[in-house]
Amino acid sequence: MAVNSLSPPPARDIAVIGDTPDALEAVLGDGVAIAIWARLPLPDADRTLHDLAHGDAFDLVAEGTIEHAVASTLARLPRQAPAALADDIAALARRFDAIAATRGVVRLRLRRIAGPACRRWHTDVLRLRLLCTYVGAPTQWLPLPGGALAARRLEDGSLPCAPHAVPRGAVAVMKGEGFAPGSGCIHRSPPAASPEAARLLLSVDEPGRIPPP
Repeated sequence: MAVNSLSPPPARDIAVIGDTPDALEAVLGDGVAIAIWARLPLPDADRTLHDLAHGDAFDLVAEGTIEHAVASTLARLPRQAPAALADDIAALARRFDAIAATRGVVRLRLRRIAGPACRRWHTDVLRLRLLCTYVGAPTQWLPLPGGALAARRLEDGSLPCAPHAVPRGAVAVMKGEGFAPGSGCIHRSPPAASPEAARLLLSVDEPGRIPPP
């Protein structure tokens, strides 16, 4: 990957990273595009999560109260989810609700991704989104301001800085262009290492902001 002479601002100007869940609230601050809770992966659920990510394909979306959305999502999985996963999704949905003020209603999306997904650098159209990669390569982001307009100017082979990644198991809340034009976090799905590479990705959004996928 070529890096040109344009010097980006320090990542700390765009990102706040902490080792407690309270770090996620920093995404609401001026100039902050992404807040990351740098926690470790779920240790008790790794085997089952690995099996989910390497089994039958699924892309599950549910919207409603947190309890309804979690139950609806897990009931449609191709195999029974571990209690640790159910508890974690509910806890992250509640954390997102507290930050985005969704009044206890969220949209959940849990999917097994194999092969290429959103590989182009982009920003989301919504206000805020929570992401957690349970299995597989993590979401990449750039410490660059400018939101969607800046993202459209990027080419994979000529970036002004090296990509950062949200570690597997860590939790990120990103701004989108719906928060304020130009405020969105520039990010993408990681390039697939092989056709067999698989990811298990959770996203939590505000309800009704965009049509379901």
